[in-house]
Amino acid sequence: MIDTWSLRRKNDGAIPRGFTLLEVLISLAIIAIVLITCLRAQNQSIRLYHLSRDMTTATILARQKMGEIELAGFPELGEDEGDFEDKFPGFSWQRSVSVTPFEEARRVALSIMWKEGIRERRIDVIAYITNTKVE
Repeated sequence: MIDTWSLRRKNDGAIPRGFTLLEVLISLAIIAIVLITCLRAQNQSIRLYHLSRDMTTATILARQKMGEIELAGFPELGEDEGDFEDKFPGFSWQRSVSVTPFEEARRVALSIMWKEGIRERRIDVIAYITNTKVE
């Protein structure tokens, strides 16, 4: 006859019992750390996207404004400022025209500014425009 008591005792250790509370807490802590890291990376990605978009917009606006200055002819000395109205809200420009050692050339400094939260950002472009009219 088979001894059923000894068979039961041998199988007691083989029955799966599930996870302990400590194992569950450790796995939850690991998942929380991974999720926080992913959220921080996503937040940084969104911030860099907005900065890149604004820098690209400012660069295009600077090229456009400098083109307008060049098309207007030989610029007068002085400073000027303005904004881009409703087309690009939040972006503004400042222009400064100064003399150079050469009478036929002017130094044009153009700044495009915008706000990023509480911080003001800007890009600066400097060009030298010559008087093409022969007197």
